[in-house]
Amino acid sequence: MIEALSYPFMWWALAACLVLAGIHAYLGFHVVKRGVIFVDLSMAQFAALGMAIAIVADAHESAVASYLFPVGATLVGAVLFAWLRNLEHRVSLEAFIGIAFASAQALVLLILERTPSGAEHLKETLVGTIFTVSPDTVIRTAIIYAIVGVIHFLIRKPLFDITDYPEQAKMTRNVFVWDVVFYATFGVVVTSSVKIAGVLLVFALLVIPSVAGVLVSNRTSIRLLVGWSFGFVCSTFGLLAAFAYDTPAAPTILTMLTLALIVHGAIVWGVRRGRNTPHPPAPFLTKDRLP
Repeated sequence: MIEALSYPFMWWALAACLVLAGIHAYLGFHVVKRGVIFVDLSMAQFAALGMAIAIVADAHESAVASYLFPVGATLVGAVLFAWLRNLEHRVSLEAFIGIAFASAQALVLLILERTPSGAEHLKETLVGTIFTVSPDTVIRTAIIYAIVGVIHFLIRKPLFDITDYPEQAKMTRNVFVWDVVFYATFGVVVTSSVKIAGVLLVFALLVIPSVAGVLVSNRTSIRLLVGWSFGFVCSTFGLLAAFAYDTPAAPTILTMLTLALIVHGAIVWGVRRGRNTPHPPAPFLTKDRLP
């Protein structure tokens, strides 16, 4: 496995994993706490829908158009999901997210069905191109994520209020506006992520490291640190395993994340069980039993 590190492309793939793990651990915290687990899959499908429209419009060769079309589609999704929160008292938001995901995926299939390279583009949206990612793509993606990170840092108070205390936030915050901002920036991140890692791995990087953090602590800072570390370490070993065994990178990393979460969960459960195990009571001493 160590031999893989002698290849320059592997270092850029590892850099991409570092960038992806950082932003997704943070966004995943919000996703898991809000209970909208599948919103990233839906957003990813909206991005794929935008790319499919760009392909049909013969605009996918342009770097600008191939980015603006998916971002535009995810902005539509952002407004849609923010508005659908108003109907949560009747139907769970997750149900609407599932419907949006299935509908967007169906549209992608219908649009790409008659294009010569449709099957290739569909595969790319699923598994990404992490092994062949270019240095320019990694640097550009890191800049985009840094901008999103700064925006979220500046508006962290309302976003965390809505995530941690949704009912109270409805009385003091314009939840619709802040949801649009959250989902819009989320969509920008997912648009870049899907091109590199594919839909399946993006979903895994958002949810699995965040769950690993939630299992460890109730403190947000520790959860984020554990999530980022967990995501990056698992991605690194997944990449090395994919190189060593000549398997697709994204499915291998996803499998590594899942196996690591099982081990991680078992360790956390064992530690907590050990702490909560009551000590056996001291023997009752009588005069007869006194030494």
